[in-house]
Amino acid sequence: MDDIRPTWAVVRILKAFIDKLDDAPGGRTGDHSTYGYELMQETDFSSGKVYSILLRLVNAGWLDRLDNPDARPESGGPPRVTYRLQPEAVPAARRLVAEARKEFAPARKRRAPDGVRALGSL
Repeated sequence: MDDIRPTWAVVRILKAFIDKLDDAPGGRTGDHSTYGYELMQETDFSSGKVYSILLRLVNAGWLDRLDNPDARPESGGPPRVTYRLQPEAVPAARRLVAEARKEFAPARKRRAPDGVRALGSL
């Protein structure tokens, strides 16, 4: 598994996989695969962004790409390709998501000292 550059978009895609793992019934890690269109809906990212991130994660060994020629979307389009987070990548993905949560957590509101007006009240 190669290192990846953890951009906000990459971390958001990884979070979708981690959420799917965490939502598995009984905490099982069975089938937590997903497909690009589902990630597009969940993240509001464009198809170009989602599929380029998925390709980078597959090439780095973080995801498995599963081609299923028998699975066709209801629209009659091309065979559906699903992606699954590699078991070896789960701890690293969890770490990146946790670090991003800390980094992007909303700042606590601090009260201005008495006699000093906050900038928002000017």
